[in-house]
Amino acid sequence: MLGVVLWSDPSDRKAVIWCEDQGDLAFLNAPDDVLSKDDFFDAGDLVQFDMDELSSLRRVQNPRLLLEQAGADLPEALKRRSRSFAARPEGPAEVISFSRYEASAGRPRRRVSQA
Repeated sequence: MLGVVLWSDPSDRKAVIWCEDQGDLAFLNAPDDVLSKDDFFDAGDLVQFDMDELSSLRRVQNPRLLLEQAGADLPEALKRRSRSFAARPEGPAEVISFSRYEASAGRPRRRVSQA
């Protein structure tokens, strides 16, 4: 699988990766003997990896760097895009009366028979 690193923490050797299949994000939690702090991935890096899924959590296995900073602008672009969506107002849902959409009270409504 290919993916772009959205967030990483080299000191803890953790990362979140956006996968090419546009499915759920994949999480990397590399043990000390796999990747050091110095050669860990940065946000925007294109990586190739194997993946397993455990309890609906996609986990990265055997990660390999393909291209540094291939998607360097992707994390910030996603943040900007998420801010552009209007937040839903808090409170009860709006109830819409269908009476304003019905035919005028003086005219009988036409019923279509289902034969």
